[in-house]
Amino acid sequence: MSEVVVAYIPVLHEGYRRFLDAHARDRPLFLIGPELYVDYRPLAKDIRGLDAELAAAAIAAWEICSEVSVLDERSATRLAQKRPRITLPDEDVSHQVVERFFTRCEVRYDTAFLRWDKSRSVRMLVPDSAETVSADQEIADIAAAARAQAGTSVDWWRRVGAAMRFADGTIAAAANEHNPHHLSAYAVGDPRSNFFKGVGLELSTATHAEARLVAQAARDGVSTEGAVMYVTDFPCPPCAKLIASAGVAKLYFREGYAVLDGQDVLEAAGIEIVQVD
Repeated sequence: MSEVVVAYIPVLHEGYRRFLDAHARDRPLFLIGPELYVDYRPLAKDIRGLDAELAAAAIAAWEICSEVSVLDERSATRLAQKRPRITLPDEDVSHQVVERFFTRCEVRYDTAFLRWDKSRSVRMLVPDSAETVSADQEIADIAAAARAQAGTSVDWWRRVGAAMRFADGTIAAAANEHNPHHLSAYAVGDPRSNFFKGVGLELSTATHAEARLVAQAARDGVSTEGAVMYVTDFPCPPCAKLIASAGVAKLYFREGYAVLDGQDVLEAAGIEIVQVD
């Protein structure tokens, strides 16, 4: 049985070169051409994408693959009839093409990160904290403040509290709250109810607890540089960016999931992440 690589490669960067070096060395590479994803809406905005033939010519110059060609419907059907063993990147376009043409072939996926495809963008990950600790006296005050605030939230399906201890020792706390009225979600509905967890994070009438904390500190003229924060749920990506920009030194969280680049942003800002048991 022959072995081939099939991939959607819209740009050329080191990640793709490593993927090909690992799986397509001296093997045929078939680039997924536009004819195979013409109706796939997420790629309609992929204006950076190279013409598939240009990408094929450039990749051929790397001299990794035995041959490089572009798949259209006819050539994909012919390839499927040969029943090769196929390796693809583990992303949305790959799965669509396999479901359409290669269901009778032996297929394996490489989970290497190459781009923010649709499935990866909404994937919920377990946060990788530096350590897991039991609640102790060091954070008992902000943990209690955050939990108390969470209990005041009217967002019954996701009651989140956050608290921050500033460098001067003072503490502030907040819960997620809907706008323009705290009962707005029950008067006109919450747009978030139209989406699954991790999807459409910005489409809500609520201001998240972490964002309220940072905004209130700015309004009061209190510096957040070096502050310690406790959140009952791991921050969403927009809140993670706010926390990183605010100069928070340490983030404690009780539970929750990480999506998109939230954890990467926090770690890049040098924030220590600790889960509380």
